[in-house]
Amino acid sequence: MSSSPGSCRGEGFDVAGISEVLSMPSLARVPKSRITLPLSTALMAVAACSPSHADTPLGWMNSDHLNAYTLDAMKFDLTASSLAVNETIDFLNIREDLLAGTRQLEGDSGDLEGERIELQFGITSYLSAFYRRQQQNLTIDLGEIKSINLVDIDDALSTTATAYGLKWNFFESGYFDNTRAWQSASLEITRTENNTDDFSGSLDKITLSGNTTILFTQPQTFRVQDMDDEGWQARVLYSFPLGDALTTSLWAGYAETEASSGTGSDIKVTALAAAFDQSFEVEESQLLLGGGLNWQITPRIPLQLSYEYLRINTSDVTTVVNPSNVLLPSFLQANNVNKIDANDNHTLRGSISYWVTPKFNVSLTGKLFSNQFLGVIPHYNNPLSGSFSEQPYGYAGIQLGLQL
Repeated sequence: MSSSPGSCRGEGFDVAGISEVLSMPSLARVPKSRITLPLSTALMAVAACSPSHADTPLGWMNSDHLNAYTLDAMKFDLTASSLAVNETIDFLNIREDLLAGTRQLEGDSGDLEGERIELQFGITSYLSAFYRRQQQNLTIDLGEIKSINLVDIDDALSTTATAYGLKWNFFESGYFDNTRAWQSASLEITRTENNTDDFSGSLDKITLSGNTTILFTQPQTFRVQDMDDEGWQARVLYSFPLGDALTTSLWAGYAETEASSGTGSDIKVTALAAAFDQSFEVEESQLLLGGGLNWQITPRIPLQLSYEYLRINTSDVTTVVNPSNVLLPSFLQANNVNKIDANDNHTLRGSISYWVTPKFNVSLTGKLFSNQFLGVIPHYNNPLSGSFSEQPYGYAGIQLGLQL
């Protein structure tokens, strides 16, 4: 999301003209003191070249960058991103480190491809609604498994992460016009919902304790299933200028989530099927603290850096496992959930953007996590993805943005 660097006049940016208009007494700002109920929004975006007086500083990028500014009334912002990690795009060598740190992964494990979309809508100049959705496929290429004989198995976790909510700007000071930043404080309330498709495989041999093996005439299906979570977040954000071209934002927040996952099978033998029938539920509360910088290198080129610390303040894990002498493969074992020691995550994000026109921009982005998606996607605390949740991870992206 973004605030365009000026109105269109030929091919340039008429910043001086905007400043003159915005300084007129009839356009003076009024105190902010309103709250409205949540609004569900949809966007039809078409590129346009017309003057706009945004409620964010000129050249400002809001997409995936926490700050206290809100859009002006009836303004839309849309960004779409393509995300990737692979052998060529290995952000800070994270993919190779993941393979080196987890014995059961091999091949293309750690590769990621995904898309992200973010929409913001200014209900009033004091209240914005937002919607964010990210779909990603994280490659999981499992190595040799001795306890079962695999016939076939999926090779990726397909996850959809959704967040939506409202941001209320309840304080600002030092506003003259939007050619420079000013002090602003906001409250952001977010609803989060994440889910992952079942990760399935089939086998034709199971090993029991004592090296006894059971063979099946037809392959039997098993899966990691019911992977989803939901929760809410609240953040108080404060943004203020450090100079003509540099702005910083600070925030603190609190979140609660409920996550579930499990394993199951279509095995007809009850005693064997029971070993695969497991469920895991996690309730967490989280503390959030972070800050970011926006450097307007030129009116067309903003550079953004941000950091957020997420601490799992409380965690209540409920595990249901049936006693069995079946030797489950390591990626289905419940102790992968219980042995996670990390209780925090450090997230770094950076982006550099270029305003191609006053309504259209392109960005290069990157994000790095100290403990993969720990706390970010709570239902990844399952036997499969939980086994490598304490490994650093990151990805890069290219982003297109449009303002109307």
